[in-house]
This record gives sequence, C-alpha cells and structure tokens, in this order.
Amino acid sequence: MVQKVMIKDEINSSLEMNTAADDFLNKVNEIEDDEILIDFTGIVFISRSFAQAYFSKKNKLGKNIDEINVPDEVKPLLDLIKKKFEK
Repeated sequence: MVQKVMIKDEINSSLEMNTAADDFLNKVNEIEDDEILIDFTGIVFISRSFAQAYFSKKNKLGKNIDEINVPDEVKPLLDLIKKKFEK
C-alpha cells in the first residue's frame, strides 16, 4: 500500500533548514510502507540547502519515495537538485 505524507503539515509551507529535511525524512523512514508519496501541496518556498539535504537523505533510506503536487514556484529548484542526485 502507498502511504501519502503532506510535507506542509509536518514542517510548514516554507522549507528552509537542511536539518528540517533530515528530521522529516527520519519520520518518513519510520513508516512501515516502502512506497511513499510526499505531497508538496501548499509549499511556497524551498531552499537549496533543504532540497540537497532532502534528496541526499531520501536516497539513503532504501524506500520508494516520490514527490507529488509540486507547485510551479518550487519545481525548478527541486528538479535541478533531484537530477544531481540521480546520477
């Protein structure tokens, strides 16, 4: 079964601190499902350091985690950082 997590509800609408990404993904890692959707609905800002920490930690978890409903305002940066970690 796929588990959906609203990142805004776990952090807030502005994703700034790299430590917040680590803390968030530590919580995600506690979810028993291996298929997880991170819903970015309502996110208005994401910092480069948050995005880097997010993808770095995400790749280490060994779960299938996908991002959905990424707003146009944050999509370019999220896609840029994601590509760097997919190499």
